[in-house]
Amino acid sequence: MNVIIISHDADVDGIFSLAIGLMKYPRAKTFLTGYGKENFKVMLEFINKSITSSDKNLMIISDLGMNDNYHERFLQTFRKIKGRVKIIWIDHHNWLPKTEFDINREVELILDRSGTKCATELMYERFAAENQTALVLSKIAHTADFFINDQYLPPLPEIIKYYNFFPDKQSLLYDVAKNASKGILWNVKMQKDYNEFSLLRDKAKKHVFENMKIRNICGFMVVFIKSSPYLQTSIFSEEVFKKTNSDIAIFYDDTKKISIRRGNDKISCSEIANNLFEGGGHSFAAGAYVKSGSNDVEEIIKEVQVSIRKTLYKGKQ
Repeated sequence: MNVIIISHDADVDGIFSLAIGLMKYPRAKTFLTGYGKENFKVMLEFINKSITSSDKNLMIISDLGMNDNYHERFLQTFRKIKGRVKIIWIDHHNWLPKTEFDINREVELILDRSGTKCATELMYERFAAENQTALVLSKIAHTADFFINDQYLPPLPEIIKYYNFFPDKQSLLYDVAKNASKGILWNVKMQKDYNEFSLLRDKAKKHVFENMKIRNICGFMVVFIKSSPYLQTSIFSEEVFKKTNSDIAIFYDDTKKISIRRGNDKISCSEIANNLFEGGGHSFAAGAYVKSGSNDVEEIIKEVQVSIRKTLYKGKQ
């Protein structure tokens, strides 16, 4: 059987979702990707190239929420390959009802709506419920994805972030997933790479704290930070909140992508993101795109300000 596994490239949940898939299907073709129009375009190209004329094709997509601006293209692709492939889409992000309805008609959609499970846990339940290694991986992914300090973790989120900026990121991240599928969470190569990364990370932190901007927006203290390939957003945001006592952190980069994190539960990150282009995520962490580039931070601040105001206005309706 020709098996394809597609998962999120940016965090432990995405990589460990792939790891559990590889436990079940060790010879599967794999593809790791992020969000945004270009990433989803490449993902569809990969799907079209990977489906064979064989009668037996299986495709698993994990830890990727549907891009609502792109879901019609996915529907077209799924309908074109229907009959040649069984598609299982596993996710835990917020989906619009219409998007969920449309996609669910074409695939087996396993979607957690409770907000209490990560994708790796859903993969564990669907493909490896009797596997103790998979159970451990699901618990690690839960800890990492929901930012709870209930167990010690090796610095997997940071090394995954680091590997994403290498030209051969697919092979580097595949190795992390493949090793995890065998119960190996850390090895000598990862330690060597992490030692190099940590020096770059500490320099980046110093630069960020010297150049960040803080604004009072609708009563919320919002800190604006230019992203660095050496700073894992969710982990670093904890330091930012402690240092600035801010409510919201906005990380922006040269691609016009922003990541949103919160220091308390006064406002939902996903609701802020939903008012921006291609926005989505969770209440505690979300992402979107802005119109302004990283060289024009004041314009980014204005866009975020409008989004926060819209979020608060909707909450009062």
